[in-house]
Amino acid sequence: AVLPAWDRLKDQASVVDDKEDQLKRFRKALQAKTHYSQLLEQARRSIAEGEGRLIKGDNPTLASVELQTLVEDAAKKVNISLGPRSVTPAKRKDNYFNEISMTLSFEGTPNQMSSMLAELRNSSKFVTVRNLQVSPISTVQEAPPKGDVKKTVRVSLTVAGLLAIPPMAAAAPKQG
Repeated sequence: AVLPAWDRLKDQASVVDDKEDQLKRFRKALQAKTHYSQLLEQARRSIAEGEGRLIKGDNPTLASVELQTLVEDAAKKVNISLGPRSVTPAKRKDNYFNEISMTLSFEGTPNQMSSMLAELRNSSKFVTVRNLQVSPISTVQEAPPKGDVKKTVRVSLTVAGLLAIPPMAAAAPKQG
């Protein structure tokens, strides 16, 4: 080597390039980590919001009480007097959710029925109408001489709500 100092500097230049590349990769990884932690926090918030829409209850009995309360509150808002009602036990829907349903009937005007359905749709919980039957109570043969016809219908419906399976129960194999 004619110029040893030059050769050492030349070797050091390639080390600097390697260190710069390594630093760029590190910064990129750090930026990705920050991005992923933000995505993870966003996913946690979305999950918490979604779980808030599920029927709560430490057991299916408490969950059925919440579903009944939800339906009864909706009926009170639209001035409907509920008739007989029955709640079915929670049934496993899939690996993550149980479904609890309630069958009920009432008599009212078509407007009350649609208002009741709107209240259920706009409730704070995920609720599904599984079955709906509407029957007229009386039929009108001719138009009344004055005023509006008072239409009354008998409504029978089944409302279902989802409740989460506890994580330990979801991990257990399905028996049956």
